[in-house]
Amino acid sequence: MEKVNISGKICHIIINGTDLPTIYRGEMKDSSETIEKVLALCEDVKCNYIIYETEDWNADFSPWEFTLNKKMSFSGGGRKTLDRLMNDCVPYCEKKYGLTGKRILCGYSLAGLFSLWAFYESQAFDGVISCSGSLWFGNWISYAESHIAPQNSSVYLSLGDREEKAHDRIMATVGDCTRRQYELVCGDKNVSRHILEWNGGGHFNEPEKRIAKGIKWMIKGDENDQI
Repeated sequence: MEKVNISGKICHIIINGTDLPTIYRGEMKDSSETIEKVLALCEDVKCNYIIYETEDWNADFSPWEFTLNKKMSFSGGGRKTLDRLMNDCVPYCEKKYGLTGKRILCGYSLAGLFSLWAFYESQAFDGVISCSGSLWFGNWISYAESHIAPQNSSVYLSLGDREEKAHDRIMATVGDCTRRQYELVCGDKNVSRHILEWNGGGHFNEPEKRIAKGIKWMIKGDENDQI
């Protein structure tokens, strides 16, 4: 795995073939253990990985400002993150490594929400993997209802079956919001493949396995191996 500084931001890069699909996945700084676990689970998957780091999770992956409660707020730095991704990271990697395959966004939790938003907003990716996405985020469903996916794209959504049991009343809406998001995906003529996969447990239950399941479904199709 190559560690590259692109416009002041660290990316971890694995290239297995120029014409293979490339996974663009957002991660918190110093998440090497998580990265390695996902890669180990996906060792039989033929794709490239561009894992871009962020230093402020709540700011960098929130598409707009939102206050959840007195202890947690989001400043809406997602636009800057998307601009860096589209103006710096993607062009740099495609030019340096000669990448010509499909572009796939991937993220977990708030990064899952960001990936879905960037998928709609940029119209520049062929698929999105949103695992346990924070779709309870303020006004998300209104946004999704007014946007369509890129043409001939694939969407993978997943959620833990206990995530809607959260103590916070807003976070507890994640089940209904995810179901509604999947309804929108099913009704979107631009989406050619889609799935909503339910996993056992709460939000923090085996996130690496959930990410790996999403990557396998996206790249390997319906012959997804059991993990």
